[in-house]
Amino acid sequence: MAPIMGDDLRQMDSSITDEKRFETRQINAASAALEAAVAQRKPKLLSPNMLRLYVIMGIGYLVSTMNGFDSSLMGAINAMKPYQETFGLDGAGSTTGIIFVIYQIGQIVSFPFCGLIADGWGRRWCIFIGCLIVLVGTAVQGSASQLGQFIAGRFILGFGASIASAAGPAYTVELAHPAYRGTMAGMYNNFWWVGNIIAGWTTYGTNMHIENSWAWRTPTVVQAGIPSVVLACIMFMPESPRWLIHHDRAEEALAIFAKYHGDGDMDSPVVKLQYHEIVEEYQACRDDNPWWDFRELVNTRAARYRLAMVIGMAFFGQWSGNNVVSYFLPEMIAAAGITNVNTQLLINAINPIFSLLAAVYGATCLDKLGRRPMMLWGLAGSCVFYVLLTAFTAETARHPSLSYGTIVSIYLFGICFAWGFTPLQTLYAVECLGNRTRAKGSGLNYLFLNVAIIVNTFGISVGIRAIGWRLYIVYIGWIVIEMVLIYFFFVETAGKTLEELGDIFEAPNPRKYSTRKVRLEVVAGTGQVVGVVSDPHQA
Repeated sequence: MAPIMGDDLRQMDSSITDEKRFETRQINAASAALEAAVAQRKPKLLSPNMLRLYVIMGIGYLVSTMNGFDSSLMGAINAMKPYQETFGLDGAGSTTGIIFVIYQIGQIVSFPFCGLIADGWGRRWCIFIGCLIVLVGTAVQGSASQLGQFIAGRFILGFGASIASAAGPAYTVELAHPAYRGTMAGMYNNFWWVGNIIAGWTTYGTNMHIENSWAWRTPTVVQAGIPSVVLACIMFMPESPRWLIHHDRAEEALAIFAKYHGDGDMDSPVVKLQYHEIVEEYQACRDDNPWWDFRELVNTRAARYRLAMVIGMAFFGQWSGNNVVSYFLPEMIAAAGITNVNTQLLINAINPIFSLLAAVYGATCLDKLGRRPMMLWGLAGSCVFYVLLTAFTAETARHPSLSYGTIVSIYLFGICFAWGFTPLQTLYAVECLGNRTRAKGSGLNYLFLNVAIIVNTFGISVGIRAIGWRLYIVYIGWIVIEMVLIYFFFVETAGKTLEELGDIFEAPNPRKYSTRKVRLEVVAGTGQVVGVVSDPHQA
């Protein structure tokens, strides 16, 4: 897409140039057009239509709670005596690993259907069908008395959650206002912690007050609550305007953009910019590619670079030590010398509250600080506290009081990771994908994500039993490798419309191009853009 030039910008309001002085500031190169459009008409964050958009986004966010709920649920009930007695388990070992990863296997099996439903029928139908399958899986799991039925329920749960999750991030990103996409779409994955918190406190309460199998059955029934809300509401929400344009329903898409991004005005600069970019992109690359053909994800250098970003986020988001904390926190706490189950579950329930607060704050920083700095600083902090966690756990046997240091390190690790990485785990991958490949790529993202979880979770289950705290050292080394790869290869996506990101991946060096700056000439006081002056040091 051709960059917007200085003369074009001056035409927006040439009369102001004789009356007001200019000041110069730097922004990302590809965001010049968006900056100019937003400056012409500032969005009203509390207008009725913007408030409606927040509600729509909120329904989309609830999709993310399903995976968070299961993560905390399984870690908690795995420590419960009634659960262990029902299925003859001891909380660790290969059988426990299989029970955990069968959820991910269900998500992997769902992969071929994600693109079919999300691209063919729409984002809303994909979310609806996924939530319906989750309700079926909850019924099967919650009523189980035999291990085989429990495993089958978890498989169905994973299958349905993956279907819904393939469309959920795309739905929120494609509907988010472009000026606030980092915060609005970054909040999606933060709701993973909402599900995690609900599960954590439910299991803590049931373990405290129920001594039979309903101690673990009750939380599995509660697991159906949020998917039921999404199921009831999603079909009353608007469809993704980008999906509509790619299905020759451009007038409907324009009306949605106008209502939620232009406060009802079809001539809003932000509305016109997005609409024309999407239509131009659609007409330039229109191709009736069948849902089962995934070659467009790898058939060009730019497509392969996009896919590399998606795969990288899938593995980095699961292999940074966070999976150990999410699924096996009670076992980590026991290894630190805290053996009371109720105390373990209380710590398990408190931890995600801090992480949620950090993740929400992190989402508000995404558009200000950028994606790359957030990832790098978040991982740097995570690495520091993982080192402390390892040291405290190693010495707890000789110095029991250090167990408190272990708990503090776990909490601080979670805060750093949640601040820098949680808002980006789905947002970044979806941003890196083009409109044509977003649904297929999102499905592929969940495929690789679940492969990473299966390898990780099964290995953790066996590793904790075999080598204990020494397993943490592996993650410390891997976090360092992640930081190096992000610094040299990951692109910056902040400050551009989704369509403008195409220029980055077509560049000879996408990472370098994405961090390039230009100088914008703006009117002092109003911020109105009237010119673009290229930076000679980064040309």
